[in-house]
Amino acid sequence: MQRTNILELKPSKRQKKILKEMMFLSSCVYNMANYIVRHEIFEGKPASFAFSLIRQLIMTEDYQTLGRSYSLPRIMVYGETNSARFKLIKSGTQKQVGLPKYYKNRKTKTTIPSYMVMDGCQYSVMAHHVYIPMSRRMRKRYDIGRHFKIAYNGLPCWKGKQQRGQIHLRDGKFYLHQSVEVCQPKQKTGEVVAGLDLGIKRVFGLYISNGEEKAIGSRRFLRHWQHYTELIATEKSRLARQGRRTSRKVQRLYRKRTIYLSNLHNNLVAKLFRILNRNKVSILFVGDIKHICKDNDKGRTLNRMTHNYWSFGSLLGKIENKAEEFGIRLVKVPEPYTSQECPICGHRQKSNCKDRIFVCSFCGYVDHRDIVGARNILKRGMRGLEGESTHRGETAPLVEAVA
Repeated sequence: MQRTNILELKPSKRQKKILKEMMFLSSCVYNMANYIVRHEIFEGKPASFAFSLIRQLIMTEDYQTLGRSYSLPRIMVYGETNSARFKLIKSGTQKQVGLPKYYKNRKTKTTIPSYMVMDGCQYSVMAHHVYIPMSRRMRKRYDIGRHFKIAYNGLPCWKGKQQRGQIHLRDGKFYLHQSVEVCQPKQKTGEVVAGLDLGIKRVFGLYISNGEEKAIGSRRFLRHWQHYTELIATEKSRLARQGRRTSRKVQRLYRKRTIYLSNLHNNLVAKLFRILNRNKVSILFVGDIKHICKDNDKGRTLNRMTHNYWSFGSLLGKIENKAEEFGIRLVKVPEPYTSQECPICGHRQKSNCKDRIFVCSFCGYVDHRDIVGARNILKRGMRGLEGESTHRGETAPLVEAVA
């Protein structure tokens, strides 16, 4: 499996200037490749693949100055992105698929620096420094020796076979993304399974077949996110009165909100899997909420919470990665009405849910709403596994672990 180490580079003033110029050249190479493909599409011709683009651009000034170590993998990444785009168009799952855009500021008519790409054999990460390649032209221009050495902060979390690397510039800081191929962990086996309900105010509702239950998350997380949202709304209102659409302050607030939400999800997912690992859970059933936002209008406030704060696609991706890391099998289960159905008697009614408390109107069972959802997801998942075992002809079907 693949994992990524993110290291903050600490270049000197001179090194920053060199890196920015190289990123500018990376954008130029990308824009030239993009120009060729876009015009081929407009003229009704088959779009060029990566190797065809390389043959057309290899003798250009920007390609030669940046060097093969960066230009070739940058075009390869562009070709991979285009292949995925064309497959998406053919599948018909999405109504509109836009063409790739240029790295360009339309107002100032200048090229915007983009990230750089390196093959795994082209760079090396040492104890305190990163060695990255540089073309002969760049070394001659800046009088640099064979190696371009940059210090960095932090420690690599993953060790394994080094893959493709990328250098990004965010908020005035340079980051190296080192992709690493690590060994696949051994799949866990055992009788303990768990159900997970994804929510908004309480991010996780967890129920384990051994009887342990946990609601993970807090309303204060949502209030913190709403604070950033209100600051963004205030700034955008001020800009609207001035006839402007955006500003550096708005972009900075958006980045702060995104970073906050990403760190929050990382911490909550880590806490979840500490609990699962402690209880030796082998299978995790998760509610499948892929189409929950489709044609579902619940008002301005709930829509904003569902579409922006929840970010269940990103959250589910983090859960899948962590499950793969811990060797836990992840199974998606149909999620509708799991928070309205009693896990004891099976009675389903919308009035059973009173804010965060579930009260069964038939048998009187009382519990946290998210825990009820997790229990029902666990039950549905176990039924699905029983059906799967019977279909495969197994003589000993799984026994449902929820009362």
